[in-house]
Amino acid sequence: MPLLHDNDSLRHFCQQAATRPVLLLDTEFIRQSTLQPKLGLVQLYDGDQLALVDPLAITDWQPLADLLANPAVTKVMHACLEDLDAFHTIGIAQIQPLIDTQMAALLLGQGSSLGFAALVESITGTALDKGESRTNWLARPLRDAQLQYAANDVLFLLPVYQALQQQLSTEQYQLLLAEAEQIQLRRSQQWPDRLRFIDIKNSWQLPARALVVLQRLVCWRLEYARGKDLALSLVFKDAQLFDIARKAPTSLSALQAIAGLPERELKRHGRTLLQLVEQALASQPVHWPEPVYHREAFAGYREVTAQIREVVQQAAKQHQLPAELLATKRQQTEFLNWCWRIDDNERSQLPKPELLRGWRQPLLAPVLPFPTHLVQE
Repeated sequence: MPLLHDNDSLRHFCQQAATRPVLLLDTEFIRQSTLQPKLGLVQLYDGDQLALVDPLAITDWQPLADLLANPAVTKVMHACLEDLDAFHTIGIAQIQPLIDTQMAALLLGQGSSLGFAALVESITGTALDKGESRTNWLARPLRDAQLQYAANDVLFLLPVYQALQQQLSTEQYQLLLAEAEQIQLRRSQQWPDRLRFIDIKNSWQLPARALVVLQRLVCWRLEYARGKDLALSLVFKDAQLFDIARKAPTSLSALQAIAGLPERELKRHGRTLLQLVEQALASQPVHWPEPVYHREAFAGYREVTAQIREVVQQAAKQHQLPAELLATKRQQTEFLNWCWRIDDNERSQLPKPELLRGWRQPLLAPVLPFPTHLVQE
């Protein structure tokens, strides 16, 4: 099973696939130590032609980008989030219309994390061989068994999609299309780096003095990781940055006394960390972030989290939707942070949280707990 490894062959496939109603697609990539996935293979199947595309050889991705944005061809993926990240590394940011079969299975009551192999077996009766799942997809040449494993991910996606499509109502199908649009919109709606410290677990427990340090540390880690293409945790883990911010060391000995910090990284970055702490604490306190804003309308982090969760459960039941689809934990936390963990000026410059956008907005906006001042606006 040969790889497609030249621009002309890819363009020819895309021209043919543009005449078909459905395109099944998947990717294989490596993301063990890097910030961005390293694309190793692209699998495409239009119900007639199969193409295994070698991204290490292709230099012109425009024909594929045009195909994936073609509104006349429905694209189908399974558990698409990481694949979308992989496509983004080759400049493909729009895949529409798109149906995710994992979300379809969730909508049909089959659970929130059903794996592809389990779904294939439940629908077709075929047990896929997963023996090549640990393949290094950047290695060349790839063996026939590895290529067949990759091909199966799109060959069997077609009967899975067809079976699920028959079970979905028109309203459910349209919801899946709308959700795929929201997922792809997410990348352009991310919060700026200066607010990424809010994502650190338990950061709401820190006083303003520690939060300004955490803010500097998180921004530095992002910049460093992007420059080196390193996974964030390989620079410093979230919990390690949290401890540095909480203790705000002013000397190497104080920094080294913080439990759990890797000695190698302290040697490499110790003085930089101390400079960041010093610069943060030297800034004007009036500009330091607060743990929460509008405290008079804030019942408490755990209390509000529970309140949001309960509202989501009730709305999901009312509208006969899986709660995991209506509002993930990440989306619920994003809503809480948008309401209470950024000031009014910052909020005015940010996009609305996902629970207040797209198809979710009419279902959740009337029932979510808003701070008093936001309700009055």
